[in-house]
Amino acid sequence: MVQRRLEIESGAKTVIDLGRRRARGLTLLSEPCDPATCGPAGDPRDCASARLLARPSRAAQAAAQERLVRAIEGEVEGEGEDRSVLGVLAEVVREVTALDGTDAILAELPRQVLRVHPARAAAVLKVGDDGATAVIARQGPAFEVAAWRVAKVTRASREAPVRDGAPSRAMLVPLGDGVDRWALALDPVPSKPVVCERELERLAVLATAVNTALSRARSSAALREAVVRGGATLEAVRDGIIAIDHEGVVRSLNGAAAAALGVRREHLFGRSLREFPALAGLRRALTTPARDVADVVQVAAGEVVVRAEAYEGGVVATLRDSATEQTIAHRMVGSVARHRFEDLVGRSPAFARILDEARRAARAEVAVLIRGESGTGKEMLAQAIHNASTRASGPFLGINVTAIPRELLESELFGYEGGTFTGARASGRGGKFELAGKGTLLLDEIGDMPLEMQGKLLRVLQERMVQRLGSARDIPIRARVVATTHRDLAEAVEAGRFRLDLYHRLRVLELTLPSLRERREDIPLLVEHQLKVHAQETRRRVTIAPRVLDALQGYDWPGNVRELHNVIEGELSVLAPGEDVLTRIPPALSAPQRSRPSGDARGVVPLEEMERRACEGALAAYHGNVARAAEALGVAKGTLYAKMKRYGLGAGAGSGLAAVATGAQRP
Repeated sequence: MVQRRLEIESGAKTVIDLGRRRARGLTLLSEPCDPATCGPAGDPRDCASARLLARPSRAAQAAAQERLVRAIEGEVEGEGEDRSVLGVLAEVVREVTALDGTDAILAELPRQVLRVHPARAAAVLKVGDDGATAVIARQGPAFEVAAWRVAKVTRASREAPVRDGAPSRAMLVPLGDGVDRWALALDPVPSKPVVCERELERLAVLATAVNTALSRARSSAALREAVVRGGATLEAVRDGIIAIDHEGVVRSLNGAAAAALGVRREHLFGRSLREFPALAGLRRALTTPARDVADVVQVAAGEVVVRAEAYEGGVVATLRDSATEQTIAHRMVGSVARHRFEDLVGRSPAFARILDEARRAARAEVAVLIRGESGTGKEMLAQAIHNASTRASGPFLGINVTAIPRELLESELFGYEGGTFTGARASGRGGKFELAGKGTLLLDEIGDMPLEMQGKLLRVLQERMVQRLGSARDIPIRARVVATTHRDLAEAVEAGRFRLDLYHRLRVLELTLPSLRERREDIPLLVEHQLKVHAQETRRRVTIAPRVLDALQGYDWPGNVRELHNVIEGELSVLAPGEDVLTRIPPALSAPQRSRPSGDARGVVPLEEMERRACEGALAAYHGNVARAAEALGVAKGTLYAKMKRYGLGAGAGSGLAAVATGAQRP
């Protein structure tokens, strides 16, 4: 008897454990309910991932239930009970455990229990938190049960029938595992008020089976809730989310992901990415995810920024439209990269070679130095490099070092803590290196950076760490640095105006854009491109007369492409209504030719350079005596000190003065 009862209890526990294990596994999947494959109630049993887990678990659970039924049959049969009673009990156990849903089980239980136990009526009662008793389901005439006795029975930890006082009182069987407080009440037949031991055992066995079914129903309900909640969560996220397993099969995706990829969700769900050649780039990005680096993938709907993260079951990734990513970056740092390599027009060999090198450099994580005269498109090339790199999803932040007063340049680059200086924000402010994040930082006109700032910039680039002004905390730098200049930095190094070590740090790769006069064959292409853009904006198609085009090609263009653009735009603005041909040679082409920029001039010395040389010569002539040098220059001593600090000039005699006189680099 004891051995068979242990077998029954063991079988019941196995059924409960299998049900809970299946529910936990499916809950961990958290797969959204797909309207194309699931029922209207969001039943996850028809979902692809649910089917994978449900088949073996349900088979095991069915086998365990069958063993439980056989144990029940063995117990009764071993005692010589009537086989008809045994058969009814086994059938009742099968029907109860086959029901799905708590409400269905409780509604059917009173009818089923009267098949195996002689009673006038049966009812399922529930006790609320306040002790109130409610009838959930009933079979037969109504009967009264003391509420306090029901509450006492439902708090019991054992699954056994309990007589409610005198023989004429109802019999109570506790149901549930303590979380839900239910009880099965039986109104005994008046002619048979005494319940024999066999009947009590049958009720105990039935209670075990009912509790197994209720546990499985609660697990299924929790699973359905988790699935629906997970699906609602995914749909509430604005970014696209997609998950694949190790075989590349799509296990989860929300509507935003389907829209970003330009596919229908039901077409992609549950299928391998290998079946979609147009998504080959996405498959590569998901199967080989790079940590902390986003991939820009070309799909039918456009460019998508993919951030993937591997986990034990496969890969989950967020998808975001490239334009949206750029908009977010613009809101964060106030800058955005608009230009791509397609916007750089030209076929001349020198220009084509630079573009080819820039495209290869875009994928490399190295610093780039772009040289070229003013107006050649240095910043456009920097933006194109950013948009073609793996950092395209990050911010593009440009700063012109000559447009910011030298007193504020350090705080703009490195940031500051609150209260560091007068006028500073109380909350502090991040510098451009911080704001650039994992994107690209453009240092425009780096050749004009003050000498005292060059050493600080060098340290940041070497250590890949920055400290805000007024702070001792190191902040890691992840941005890629691209620098531009119109000066010859090699000559600036020889003249002592630029640090040699910083020059080598910035020019890991150096690209020199040719001037427009060095690629005159590209002028017709540039003019045609601008006229095409004008036609798209104004719906007015304009051409250019051959003699005007010849005049444009014969001009020296000291302002390069920028000047050409401005000249064409000016001519288009004064074109008479009804005319669609530019026939007038622009007056700017007939004006005297301006001298070339100082960076390429020969024999023309900028005023700033003349001032530096004058100070340097005076200090050398008076062997570092600042007072006499200032008197000779006709300026105050304090003014000369300010000039010396600005140009990085020393005031010592001997080797220090010799270093100044020869233009050697300061340590």
